[in-house]
Amino acid sequence: MQLSGEVDKVCVMTLPERIAQVDDWLLDRLFQPLADRLPARLTALHLGLSCQLGALMLDGLSLVLPMLLFGASLGNMIDSALIWCVSLAFFLGMRRSAPMVRPGMLNPLRPLLRAMRLLSLAFLAYQLFRGLGAPGFVWLVTQLTTISQLLFTVGLYLVACQPRPPFQRMSSRSGPVIEGVWGTAGGRLNS
Repeated sequence: MQLSGEVDKVCVMTLPERIAQVDDWLLDRLFQPLADRLPARLTALHLGLSCQLGALMLDGLSLVLPMLLFGASLGNMIDSALIWCVSLAFFLGMRRSAPMVRPGMLNPLRPLLRAMRLLSLAFLAYQLFRGLGAPGFVWLVTQLTTISQLLFTVGLYLVACQPRPPFQRMSSRSGPVIEGVWGTAGGRLNS
């Protein structure tokens, strides 16, 4: 009887484990192959940061647009302005943590940003649902916010992708040469 209880414990996954499995599937099956197919000069980290900057700019536009078109005051939009400031702080923090991601090493941002990725997926689903029933004149603002949230989520997933290993080429006189951070040495260790 105790054996069947142990089997039940092994087969049952909890909700957090299933959510983490969905996050891992999105990273490993959707975004990592996309990151591996990017051109050599464009890394997934830089593309992800560009997506986040674009999301920040679209979110700022969706904040300013009601003020310009409908005469809303900043007092009416204070919650959106505070959210935009938090998004700006998050983007600046991501830019500062970019040097932690190095080719050939595990990406430390993958486990660190798991909760943020999952929250951004939930907010994206909410924003999509909210944008469906928006009245005519508010529809544009909600669509800008939806596109902004989509770009933010894609950016988070791209930032969490594993970087490609350093490019290895052969030198005619000294064997394999690893391209990397060595700069003026031309990638050779013994210069």
